[in-house]
Amino acid sequence: MRNISENLFPVEKEQASQANHIIQLAFESAADTAFSYLVPDSLWPVKVGQRIEAPFGRANKPQKGFCVSVDVSKPENIKLKTISKIIDTEPLLNAELMALAQWISEYYVCPLGQVLAAMVPAAVKKGAGVRKERLVYLAVTEDEIFSKIKAKKQKNIIEYLKSKSAFEKDSALKINKVLEKAGCKTSPLNRLAENGIVKITERQILVSLPAVPEGMTLRSEAVVLNDDQQKAMAHFKEQIDSGVFGVTLLYGVTDSGKTELYIRAVEEVIKKGKKAIVLLPEIALTTQTIQRFNDRFENIAVMHSGLTAAQRNVQWQNIKSGKANVVIGARSAIFAPLDNLGLVVVDEEHEPSYKQDTAPRYHGRDVAIKRAQLANAHCILGSATPSLETLFNCKARKHYHLVRLPKRVKDLPMPEMKLVDLRQIHQSSKTVNLISEPLLNNLKNALSKGRQAILFLNRRGYSNFVFCPSCKHMLHCRNCDVTLTFHKSKMPSPSMDTVSGKLMNYGFALCHYCGSQTLVPQKCPLCGKGFAMIGFGSQRLEEELQHKLPAARIARIDSDTMAGKDYYHILKDFSDGKIDILAGTQILAKGLHFPNVTVVGIISAETSLYLPDFRANERTFQLISQVAGRTGRSEKKGTVYVQTFLPDQPAIVFALNNDFDNFVTEELKHRKQCSLPPYWRMANIVLRSTDYEKLELASQNMRQRIDGIIAAYNLQVKVRGPVPALISRIQRFHRMQIIVQAPDAAVIQILFTSLRASAPIKPAVKVAIDIDPVNLL
Repeated sequence: MRNISENLFPVEKEQASQANHIIQLAFESAADTAFSYLVPDSLWPVKVGQRIEAPFGRANKPQKGFCVSVDVSKPENIKLKTISKIIDTEPLLNAELMALAQWISEYYVCPLGQVLAAMVPAAVKKGAGVRKERLVYLAVTEDEIFSKIKAKKQKNIIEYLKSKSAFEKDSALKINKVLEKAGCKTSPLNRLAENGIVKITERQILVSLPAVPEGMTLRSEAVVLNDDQQKAMAHFKEQIDSGVFGVTLLYGVTDSGKTELYIRAVEEVIKKGKKAIVLLPEIALTTQTIQRFNDRFENIAVMHSGLTAAQRNVQWQNIKSGKANVVIGARSAIFAPLDNLGLVVVDEEHEPSYKQDTAPRYHGRDVAIKRAQLANAHCILGSATPSLETLFNCKARKHYHLVRLPKRVKDLPMPEMKLVDLRQIHQSSKTVNLISEPLLNNLKNALSKGRQAILFLNRRGYSNFVFCPSCKHMLHCRNCDVTLTFHKSKMPSPSMDTVSGKLMNYGFALCHYCGSQTLVPQKCPLCGKGFAMIGFGSQRLEEELQHKLPAARIARIDSDTMAGKDYYHILKDFSDGKIDILAGTQILAKGLHFPNVTVVGIISAETSLYLPDFRANERTFQLISQVAGRTGRSEKKGTVYVQTFLPDQPAIVFALNNDFDNFVTEELKHRKQCSLPPYWRMANIVLRSTDYEKLELASQNMRQRIDGIIAAYNLQVKVRGPVPALISRIQRFHRMQIIVQAPDAAVIQILFTSLRASAPIKPAVKVAIDIDPVNLL
C-alpha cells in the first residue's frame, strides 16, 4: 500500500500552525493508499483504529477513514490538510485486528480502508439501536443561591435533585423522572438552566435487544465421551495448555460428537480466563448451535446477518466491552472485537460459504487461522468431509494436526445408502417424477410410524428455464447472460388468460444473478406457441410432495424462505414434530441435528457435477455425505435414497460407499496432474465493463502487464486468458477473466504486489482480484 500526502488546499495558516502531529488515514473508499494529515493540537491524541473525518480531494469533500498510524514523519516540501474531527471516542479495532486487516489487505489484494470498513458492522458505524437520554444535575451547591428561588416548581426541582445528591454529571437524573416528581413541565427546568443553577446533559443508551430468540434454551443431557472423543479432547487440552499457536483438523463422521468437543474446548479456554470464537457456515446452523452453547455458557454473543441492525450493534458493543466471552456467528464473526482470544473454532470448514464474494474477498477459514496465529491461540477446523486443501496442509505443515472421530456417538451405525438409477425409471415411465417409487414408498412407511424425512434438491425455484418446444426460444435475463428461473407465487385464485381462455401459471421468471424478474407470457413471442417449464427446483419438489402425500405436513427451506426470516420457526417446528417432511437446498446439508429423521432423499445427486468447476467432484461428494448424515442420528435406523442419472460417476460411487479416503486419493491425483489446488495456488482476475471493445483492450493490456512482471522476476507462473468468463455478462457488465496459477503463495504475492504498485490499467474498467477462489463462474 502506497503512502500519499494529501495536499493542503484552503486551510487557514493559523489552524495549520497549531497542528503538530501527523497521522495516516485509510479511507473507506477504494483508494489503495494511506494519506497523511495534520492533527490540530486541540484534537490530539488520536489512536490507531479510530475513525476520522477529513477533507479529501480538490473539492475537500468530507470523507471517513481509519487511522492506521500516528506521529509519522512530515513529507518534505508538501503541505498537508488538517483533519476535521475524530468520530470515535475509542478505537473500534485493537492492535490485533489492525494487524489482521493489514494481512488481509496484502494477501487478498484489497485496499486497507475497504478491509477496515468491512471489519466493523455498518450497524456499529451508524449507531443503530442507540437512543439518547436527557439528564439534569445541580450546577451549584450554595444554599444561598437556592434561597433566592421563589417559583414553587423550580424549588420542587431543586429539592428533588438535592434529595438524590445530583450534584455532578455522574449522578445526573433522568429529566422525565425529575419533572414527574416536581409536578411540572419543562419551562421551570429551562429557566433554571438559563440561570446556570442546573445543567442539562445527554448520554447514549444501547437498547436491550436479545439476539437469542425466546424458546431457544435447550437443556442438554449429560454426555459421556467415547474413547475417540476422549483422545481428541486430550489433544485439545494439551494444545490449549501449551499457549502456542496451532491448527487441529477434527475429521469426524457425521454425528460423531464434534459440537460437544467444541463446547468442552471452549470451557477449557474460559477456565484460563481467555475467550473463544465459533464460526458456522449458515444462519440455519447457527440457531441449533446457539441452543447448545446457550445452555452451557452464560455470556455468549451472536453475530450473523439474520439480526436486526440494532441487535448487531448491541452484540458488538457487548463483545467490545468484555461482557461476552464466547462469540458465535457466521463468516464475519471472525472480526469480533474480543481481547485475550484463546480459541477459534471453524465448523464445517469445507463449506464454500466461508468465502466472501465481494471485496475484501477473504476466506473465513483462512482468516480464522491467521487471527489465531496473531493471538497465539489454537484453531480447530471441524468437518466430516474436510476440504482437500486442509487435508493437504495436515501433511505439509508442521503446526497442523489431524484428529479423527471414525465412529458415531453411542456406536450408532451409519445410514444405509441406496442407489436409485433414474435412467431405468425414466425409460419405463412417460411422466417425469422427482420422487421415485422406492423413495415414495419409504416416505409413506416412515410417516406411518411417526418418523420424519428430509428431501434435498440443490436448486431454487420451480423450473430451471422457460422453453418453447416449437422454436427453441428460452427466456433470458436482459441484464445477464443466463436463462431465467421460473418461481411460482401463491395466489388466492387461479388467473385466466383472456385471449386463450387457458389457465396461466401464477408466478414470475427470476434472474438469480441480478435479481431482475418478469412475468412469463402465455405464448412464445417468436412463434406464438405455448411455453414449457423445463427442469426442476425446490418449489416443484414441494408441490409434488403435497400432491403425492396430501396428509403430510410439508415445509420448504431455501434462500427464498430464508429471506423472509422464517427459517428459525421452520426448523423449530420440524424439531418439535410439527412438520413431517422438510424439503430444501444445501442449507439442509449443514450440521442440523434431528433425531427423528429416518429417511433422506437426494433428488438429483449429480446437480453439482454439471458446473464447469474443478471442485465439482469434491462438492458432489461433500453434499451427498453431509445430507446423508442428517438421518440415523438416534436408535432409529436411517436410510438414504440417492437418485441419479450418473450411477457410475466416481464421486457418487465413493459417496454411496462412505469411502472418503479413497475419494481423496483419486481426486488428488487429478489435481496434481493439472497443477490445481492444493498443489498449486490460484488467483482469478475478472475485468468488467459495459463496453465490450474497451474491456477486450483492457484485458489484453492486463495480460501484457502480468507477462512483463513474470519475466522481470523470473516467476514460475501459468497464466490462462484473457477469455470471456463462464457467465460472460452480469448486471449489464461484460466479463473477461484471467486465471493465474503458481506453485506457492509467495509467488502469487510477488506477482500481485508488483501489479498493485503499478499504474491503473487503461482503458479504465472494473477489476476484481480473487485469491484462492472457490468457484470460477
